[in-house]
Order: sequence, then structure tokens, then C-alpha cells
Amino acid sequence: MYSKRIIIISGMLLLLVLAVPACKQRDSQITRVSSKEFYDQYRHLLEDGAALVIDGRTAEMFSRGHLTGAINIDADREGLKEKLKAHADEPLIVVYCTTSRRSGKITETLEEFYQGQIIFISDGIQGWTRNGLPLADFTNISPD
Repeated sequence: MYSKRIIIISGMLLLLVLAVPACKQRDSQITRVSSKEFYDQYRHLLEDGAALVIDGRTAEMFSRGHLTGAINIDADREGLKEKLKAHADEPLIVVYCTTSRRSGKITETLEEFYQGQIIFISDGIQGWTRNGLPLADFTNISPD
């Protein structure tokens, strides 16, 4: 009787041990940084156009200010997954919104199918502007 329980418990522990690395491997695709950390460590991605930058806010909010090179995909509009799938071949995607709700929704959706690296700006455009970081030149605004 006790040996049967030990076998069952051992099996469950083995499954848990095997499942944990798979979860951690999935999480390793996402790098969470503040706006200041992003600017200090990754601003070259904006300057070089080396990443797809997605602003998850509304088109109106996007038109008032956004990061250089960003495209606008409103996380709260229908067809989010289809719009994101159009960019699934990008090796690196940077995601932000006002704070983190919409960008969190975009990140969760990307996790369903995207195989590349995601940089999640945790404090969004509010943190970006609070830190006095530069926004895009508004001579050529074109939301996606």
C-alpha cells in the first residue's frame, strides 16, 4: 500500500520536474524592462530599426506620441491575433502601451504562436515620458 503511494508521488514529482524547465524556457523569450532600462540598454534597436516596435494603445493615443519606428496595433480591437501573426517572422518585437495592460495582452497573444524574442516595456509610455525620453518625430505618422 505504501509502495503504491510512493510510486504515484514519485511519478507526480517527476512530471513536475520535467514541466518546470519547459515553462521557464517559454518565459525566457520575454525580457521585462522599465522604459529607462530599455533606453539605456536597447535604444539602438529604435535607432537602427532592428526590432518591430508595437504600441498597443488606441490610434488617437498613438497620434499624440509614440516611440520612434513604432507601429500601432490596438490591443483592444478585434483581430488582434491576426494582426500580430502578420509579424510572426520578426526576430525581435518590442511591446509597450500606456502602462502595461494592453502590452500584457499583446504579449500573452504573441506567446501562443510567436517564436522570437519579446521586450516588454513594463511602465509604458507613461514611464517613458516621466523619464523625459524622446518620442518619435511626428512628420510621418502612420498607424498600422
